[in-house]
Amino acid sequence: MAQPAIALDTRQGQLDSLLEQVCLALQLTATQYNDARQKYEAVGAWLSADGSRLQVFQPVIYPQGSMRLGTTNRPWVGEEFDLDLICQLHGCGSANPLAVYELVHGRMNEHGTYKQILEKRKRCVRLNYSGNFHLDIVPACPDPVRGGTCVKVPDRKLECWFPTNPIGFGDYFFDRCRYRQRTGLGYMAKDVRPLPSPVPSDLKYPLQRVVQLMKRHRDSFFNGDPDAARSVVLTTLAATFYQGQESLFASLDDIVTSILVLVESTPGIIAVPNPTNPDENFADAWNRESYEQFKRYLRNFRQQLDSLAQQRGLQEVTKSLGNLFGGSVATRAVNTFGELTKGLREASAIRVAPKTAAITTVTSGLSIPRNNFFGKA
Repeated sequence: MAQPAIALDTRQGQLDSLLEQVCLALQLTATQYNDARQKYEAVGAWLSADGSRLQVFQPVIYPQGSMRLGTTNRPWVGEEFDLDLICQLHGCGSANPLAVYELVHGRMNEHGTYKQILEKRKRCVRLNYSGNFHLDIVPACPDPVRGGTCVKVPDRKLECWFPTNPIGFGDYFFDRCRYRQRTGLGYMAKDVRPLPSPVPSDLKYPLQRVVQLMKRHRDSFFNGDPDAARSVVLTTLAATFYQGQESLFASLDDIVTSILVLVESTPGIIAVPNPTNPDENFADAWNRESYEQFKRYLRNFRQQLDSLAQQRGLQEVTKSLGNLFGGSVATRAVNTFGELTKGLREASAIRVAPKTAAITTVTSGLSIPRNNFFGKA
């Protein structure tokens, strides 16, 4: 994917660049990513090893969630980031869900190291690594009723199968990422990667970055508690209302407004069905109290975005970004933005083309203005 042009002579262009710097600050470090990748590969090798109790079921290992979608953030202060791994078995469609769960748990319990950090969860087996990372292993079997890439996972507490479709959802999300309403091209070619890769933020799709920003404001607003605004709920709603804008601020602004209109105009609690498996409702955990918290989050998001768009001075912009995404991230983003604009001004070959407002190497055009954050020093 080509790196997007940078437009700095308009307020929206500056807002886009500031939000881009926030996303860069939210990226996992190389150390965090490599650590997660190594653990993912080691667990996958253990689950699928020859001679294991799972071998007869031909296990297939693949990621789901934010690492698959490219929307993972650095963890909030005191919180952990996680990697979700699907262990899809075959020939188990008619098996008891608890028996399938115990098969996977039993295999992990055979490992001398893993058994020490193993925890049973409702629909997964969790490995609690030291530091700020855990890995969730979700047992799954193909769903013969729904077909396609749909699978069912065991719910240990309810003692039943639970429908889902991680591969289908990943395909759907990247289709939405590539949607460009203004080009008239509709959906572009599919390019879903089977394994997470550390794609730099400035090479991500706007929708991926919008989800990162929505998740970080969730973390800031609820101080790290994600229950009232689960990541998969935010991701699905963002993908639903994304209209193909290339502008990061315009995309975020429109999506937050659209979701707020939906929840304010719908009686009761909205459902958020999995678009690739409608039998799964991502919002099934909401109750009246948590749903009201979700509404408060959206109202605050809308208010803070309006405030950011109105700010002029350096201190005001930094404070507004801090209210949205946390003070340390805001300070880092504003400082990097300042360094970027300074570098562009000092590079004599770089100009702003009058018609496109995009950075270009032409000799004519408008020089990069002094960085005064929308007109105020």
